[in-house]
Amino acid sequence: MKLLEVALPDTSLTDCSDLRQKTAKMGTIGRALAVFKVERVIVYRTDALTPRDRRDRDLLLRLLHYLDTPQYLRRRVFPHTPSLKYAGILPPLRTMSHPINPNPSQVEEGEMRWGVRREDNKVDIGLTKGIDYPHPLDSKEMVLFEIVKTKPEIRIEEVKRTDTEIYFGFEIGDVDSLSDYLIQRGNATRIVFSREGIPFARIRSGLASTIEGTTDVISIFGGPTHGVRELGQNQLDSIKDNIDFWVNTIPDQGTETVRLEEAMIASLALLNDTVGQFITKSGYHQK
Repeated sequence: MKLLEVALPDTSLTDCSDLRQKTAKMGTIGRALAVFKVERVIVYRTDALTPRDRRDRDLLLRLLHYLDTPQYLRRRVFPHTPSLKYAGILPPLRTMSHPINPNPSQVEEGEMRWGVRREDNKVDIGLTKGIDYPHPLDSKEMVLFEIVKTKPEIRIEEVKRTDTEIYFGFEIGDVDSLSDYLIQRGNATRIVFSREGIPFARIRSGLASTIEGTTDVISIFGGPTHGVRELGQNQLDSIKDNIDFWVNTIPDQGTETVRLEEAMIASLALLNDTVGQFITKSGYHQK
């Protein structure tokens, strides 16, 4: 199964005037990533942030991590901080990685849950009781566990997110150079979604056949006021040489501009409809 990845610029929040708006926008972005089963999100540096907006990069990464963290672990993983002042308005992702049933008697063998070491050395996996685990763990670092036994006591073992057969949320990373990253990911199908691209309908079949022959799919988006060409001006030749498709998924748009979150939803929906069966794991209703 291929991995679906999204690359976002560090300027993604510059159209928002305050922390509340930025948090609300990240809620929409997080939902789009989860709905279309994106497994990795990369934030790329652009050097286009003003001194006033430079903290947006850290905020973007923090809110992505917060969104991917199950609700039952958020207070343990994230200390009180002003940047999360409006975290309460973020919508729940409701992915399989965010279970809401806390009853220990109703968990099943093979079920996977994120956990964190508690103060009493037991592990919090979102149940009404902590689970014994004999190996050392970082008290602030989330670890993915599989429930391997439910009786007489629940027993858990560490696993990796890549071991899951169903969609289990998204990893988050950041890179200093989009160009260098695209070169490193030369075995993937690298797609820029842009108003200046070729209409999706004209390259649908070519895109599908290319994706079938590569390892992963990287969907690259520009920012609210500048597209990938402008944001990557200093590296433009290298970026062009390492992009497989420039695609417009909203040709003849009815508005002067299309917001980043709107472009993501439109583009990932078309990608999912065209090649979703090749590039993503099973979703919430296909256990």
